[in-house]
Amino acid sequence: MKYLRRIHLYLGCFITPLLVVYLVSGFYFILNPERQKDEGEAQSLMQKLWWMHTDQQWPRGVSEEIDPLAEDQPKTITTWEADTTLFKGLVYLMVVVAVISIVIGLILAFRSAKDKKPAIGVVLAGILIPFLFLVTGQKQVQVPNPFHPDNVDLGPG
Repeated sequence: MKYLRRIHLYLGCFITPLLVVYLVSGFYFILNPERQKDEGEAQSLMQKLWWMHTDQQWPRGVSEEIDPLAEDQPKTITTWEADTTLFKGLVYLMVVVAVISIVIGLILAFRSAKDKKPAIGVVLAGILIPFLFLVTGQKQVQVPNPFHPDNVDLGPG
């Protein structure tokens, strides 16, 4: 039991910083769903976190300012190209470690509780409440069929 607690502790300490970044930035982006066209638009920390969260890269923009009205345009410009392999690997590792830590936490919760019913109830509530919120947040609506001859102008695209 001590060994499981120690593993749970260190795994949790390892994943917490990156997990908090993803949780906070994900929450912020649900509140503010504005999208950026390219990484050059990322000026604030939250905008840069958006790129980290969605594209697994830290936006750096271009190294040189370009004047679109200048007559003497450079043939090439210096920019940044991201190889996201290492960061994606870290995120995958974080997910695996988080799942392992959660499973260990559940094992510890059930092993250390004399009455297991409250722990079972809370786990079931953690499954059912999000599902119920998703289902109750949906409603059926009627929309024009884009393939009906009367709605040709409403078609896709």
